[in-house]
Amino acid sequence: MDFSLSEDQAAIAELATRIFRDQVDDAARVRHQDSFDRDLWQTLARSGLTGLGLSEANGGSGMGFVAQCLVAQAQGGVLAQIPLPETLLAGYALEQGGVTRGLDKVAAGETHLTLCLAPGLELEGDTLSGTLSLVPWAEGALYIVACANDRLVAFSADEAELSMTAQRVSNGRPTALVRVNRAQAIDLGGCEQIAALRQRQEVMTAALQLGVASEALARTAAYTSERKQFGKPLAGFQAVAHRAADGYMDIEALRGVVDSAMWRIEEGLDATLQAGAARWWAAETSHRVAHTAQHLHGGIGADIEYPIHRFFLWSKQLEFDLGGAAHQLAAMGRHLASDPHSGITL
Repeated sequence: MDFSLSEDQAAIAELATRIFRDQVDDAARVRHQDSFDRDLWQTLARSGLTGLGLSEANGGSGMGFVAQCLVAQAQGGVLAQIPLPETLLAGYALEQGGVTRGLDKVAAGETHLTLCLAPGLELEGDTLSGTLSLVPWAEGALYIVACANDRLVAFSADEAELSMTAQRVSNGRPTALVRVNRAQAIDLGGCEQIAALRQRQEVMTAALQLGVASEALARTAAYTSERKQFGKPLAGFQAVAHRAADGYMDIEALRGVVDSAMWRIEEGLDATLQAGAARWWAAETSHRVAHTAQHLHGGIGADIEYPIHRFFLWSKQLEFDLGGAAHQLAAMGRHLASDPHSGITL
């Protein structure tokens, strides 16, 4: 087991970080706090990052799962409002299921993909009907990847009879209630494919949360080092330093479990429990670090116009996107109960 990055992975992480930091500042976060940052999406496409996981035949670069998570982590550090994790995950599912039509347009930044693995759809023959709630980036998506009757399926948003109702979420991400009326289903596989995609979703979401938490704590460290009270920096007070140190330990613990889960998926190994552990740590870290950052900023931390508040909103949204820490523990418990020989293995 070796968690060190390859030269290609390190180069991708550096490129993504540079693009995100150059393109997304606090003013850009305000402009796109609840809308698609299409200029950034085009910039990422020109750099090959929107098709990072797609095969070269479909216009991508064929990079593995670790590289994709590193880009998601860089996105989290700037709170970029783009459908990157959803596109990377759905693109993997589509290619694995043999779908190629239109993926070159995804790699070129002309469109995007999304997914929602929550229940709500029924499959009759090859026809889908039902309702999906809280579908991220549904508007304008080329394909929506979903589950129905224990099958992993996709359908073309352009070709299906859909109605979309906007739903409001904490971090402003464009989200919709999608009603599907007799859409043509594209079969992408069964339970094994759903489980594999869910593992990837849990780990990539945790990587995104790692980026959000790391930047929130870094900003807090800078603020408490500069802000003075009673003639000395806030960071010089023991209670402030201890609270920040707890946040640092949470982040480094999350980094370790994310690395472990990414490595197993990259190696083609089952990562049910490792992905669950990463997701649980991410939910706990999101909660604790978000509150730490806001509390150590004092009253200004609660100002919705001040940048740190957006990190709090993103942290809370990502904490509950896939069900929250308690939900994740319950899922891991069911897995352990159904397979007494399973356990955390490295």
